[in-house]
Amino acid sequence: MKPNSSRRFAAVALAAGMLLGTAACGSSGSSAGKPAGNAADGVADGKPLDPNATVTISIDCAPGADQAAGKANYADDIALFKVKYPNVTINAKPYVGQCEVPAQQTAEYKAHDETGAFHAYFTDREQTLNSADAVDIGGYVNDQTVPGYSSMLASVKQNISADKKVYALPINYYSTGLVYNRDLFKQAGLDPDKPPTTWDELQADAKKIAALGNGITGYEDYSGGNTGGWHFTSELYSLGGKMVNDDGTKAAFNSPQGKQVLQRLHDMRFADQSIAAAPITQWADAFPPLATGKVGMFIGAPDVVKHLIEVLGANKDAYGLGAMPGATGPASSLGGGDLYYFKKGQTPNQIKAEIAWIDFEYLTPDQGQFNFARSKTLAGSSKDPVAISVPQPYFWSADSPQIQAITTSLKTNGNLPLTNYDPYVKNPTTSVNEPPAAQQLYKVLDSAMSGALTDPNANVDSLLATAESAANKILANQ
Repeated sequence: MKPNSSRRFAAVALAAGMLLGTAACGSSGSSAGKPAGNAADGVADGKPLDPNATVTISIDCAPGADQAAGKANYADDIALFKVKYPNVTINAKPYVGQCEVPAQQTAEYKAHDETGAFHAYFTDREQTLNSADAVDIGGYVNDQTVPGYSSMLASVKQNISADKKVYALPINYYSTGLVYNRDLFKQAGLDPDKPPTTWDELQADAKKIAALGNGITGYEDYSGGNTGGWHFTSELYSLGGKMVNDDGTKAAFNSPQGKQVLQRLHDMRFADQSIAAAPITQWADAFPPLATGKVGMFIGAPDVVKHLIEVLGANKDAYGLGAMPGATGPASSLGGGDLYYFKKGQTPNQIKAEIAWIDFEYLTPDQGQFNFARSKTLAGSSKDPVAISVPQPYFWSADSPQIQAITTSLKTNGNLPLTNYDPYVKNPTTSVNEPPAAQQLYKVLDSAMSGALTDPNANVDSLLATAESAANKILANQ
């Protein structure tokens, strides 16, 4: 569960046939909701959209107004897309702040108020399918309509499918690691090329960084907004722990590993004072201090660096990426991502058009979010910062043509110090998927994280026992 900061590859467009904000969220155009039954509606035949088809679609999570670096990109992409599909109109709904706020997502599902293609996190699968609003697109997706589909990683396909049906297409995929400030490492006498690889090392380094004073925090963590539970899960996995048992019916985080997570954070906050006193309860609140050099280390996906540079104007040379610390070294890390589902009631041509747009914008090397050559040009001409070449685990196998093309383009067009990310790239960890009912479990564990980080007398055993009881009730109803 992370905000869709990767949509930062593009932004709100005011031209090129794109209508922003005015489309009704629950409609995909004038023919939305009508059953297929005439030639204009198209046929679910597993073929790409007819370039001559006239169709109107809607999609949410169009990048918001804070994405200065990518505003031109999205308009450019719409124009390029319309060269092949001149009669497709895209009604795009921009996000405000972040693509998804869990409570708002739940409200949209209850109101059945989604756009034709609607954004969700990997963790939203159960809630999305329970809404009964997502359509099976298995008959639409193949290597002809989505080149490289057969080469997608098994972990990605697992998250876009359920019960042997396909419901979504991915647009972002990540595994967590350690984001750290190289300048603060140097000031604290630490080697910026050798970030901590164990939690013991991280705790010791955080204490040294906090000793610099001037309001500097050694380590930063969440305690609310579902992000507290999300980080707990990431840290639990890194120690070899589990969130749920093997069949997903019982909580498993009330374990030695779970206790170690909370006890260490409590000790860092109250004994070491390497974690700041002010709780961080919302996703966005973590980033301003990171961007201004007030935080030494933070657990996050690689695109955190992109967000810091492009949205908050941080120094592009200041950050490094390390592998997720573990008990004795990097081992496991939380994987996740973003995707688009497709709303029931649309015509085949609307679904085909949405698939074609998502493939163009998010799944094709040298186009859309992978158009690094264009980004390089923008970086050279724009007053706004553009970050190219932050490493991400992409969607396809390492030997696929897609990965080979992306790697070649980055070598030519990247503008960030790639060696800063070597500790992450050269120490890959095993990616573990998010648990069932993830958002609900994260909310439950927010309280445990808050207790550990705000109460000097917190009882870790009690915090985990309370969270376990609530989690078991949630899992029993899945």
